Amino acid sequence: MKKLFLVLLAVLLAFTAGMSCTDKNLVTEINRSFARGASAAREETPAAQPAENARQDEVDYDAIYALHEPDEIVMTIDGQEICWEDYFYAYSNIAKNLESQFQTYQAYGVALGWNSQADEEGHTYAELFGSKVEMYLRRFATIDSVAEENGVALNEEEEAAVQEIHRETIAGFVGEDGTEEQLFELLSEQYIRPEMYWKLIRNEATQHAIYRQLFGENDELVTDQQALDWMKENGIVSADHILISTRDPETSQSLDEAGMAEKAALAQQLAEELRAIEDPAEREARFLELKAEYGEDPGAAEGGYVFGSGVMEDAFYQGALALEEGQVSEPVQTRYGYHILLRHPLQGEDMIFTGSGKQSAKSLLAGELFSQKMEERYEAQKVEYVPDFEAPSILDFKSGSQADK
Repeated sequence: MKKLFLVLLAVLLAFTAGMSCTDKNLVTEINRSFARGASAAREETPAAQPAENARQDEVDYDAIYALHEPDEIVMTIDGQEICWEDYFYAYSNIAKNLESQFQTYQAYGVALGWNSQADEEGHTYAELFGSKVEMYLRRFATIDSVAEENGVALNEEEEAAVQEIHRETIAGFVGEDGTEEQLFELLSEQYIRPEMYWKLIRNEATQHAIYRQLFGENDELVTDQQALDWMKENGIVSADHILISTRDPETSQSLDEAGMAEKAALAQQLAEELRAIEDPAEREARFLELKAEYGEDPGAAEGGYVFGSGVMEDAFYQGALALEEGQVSEPVQTRYGYHILLRHPLQGEDMIFTGSGKQSAKSLLAGELFSQKMEERYEAQKVEYVPDFEAPSILDFKSGSQADK
């Protein structure tokens, strides 16, 4: 059971350490994976147990925990009091997460431990550890502060999702017939107060609620003009193309010199025809006819693409960027062949190709604004420690070889 806790807490730590909420629809699913992790943890092979137990025995966490009383206030973040038990929760789980990473690297022959260099300035993991704990606690405080400042509260759907996670967590930790009291008793063995537990499982839902209030459930509070301004500021373009391929359709190999010359001539001919048409509507209509007749892009998107730098080949992007709206390019060569580009006007409802799929311009902008707001609030925090309190040096409570690396 202790092994199960360590696995799930490490999973949860990874989820709560970030600030981004650009994909709102994944929030509930991410939270649910905390509870679902219980099933996966039970399936681990017995061979994995001794190494895990040995690793956890290398640091005397009980001795560290005993340094202060559980409810002793050790720091404040914007006036929010952080007691020792909550501080220790962050401290111990970040430490265990790092030790797990050390073990993984060492299994592949990489000597990595607390005294290894962790940044370009030469600090070790041990030296930076206290700042990592502070950062983790500040992330939570940021979410609380932004929610409070904006009068954010979970709606019925978000609250129901949290309660479902709670039920799944009980089932995962203490069984289908388990109770909340049994769960909290088990959590106390890992120094987790009920208050911290609820903060953990409500974390993503609270971020979702902040996002929803600021930008809308489906980004409807972001205006078309805001989206257009953002796309222009970020060099986003909309363009269609006619591809005259210079690759053999069966072998995907480049054509010979004669074949390349033939394709180049065809591309030039089509471009000249289109560029000679003065009426924009007529030009676009003829472009679509030629695309249907000569285009050799099997995955061509209807209406073209909306994209920024780094998504398409640079020659394709720069060729589109250089055009005025409605203008047709000279043939642009890439490794795929010759492209005749037609630039379209941007629309507030555009879906942008990101390299890993499509996402609306409004969603991308809202995600960026959300991250900025959270980071600005984070940077503005006032952090104060009680006099004489310092993060305990983990090396003072550690045995084994890792401390010496």
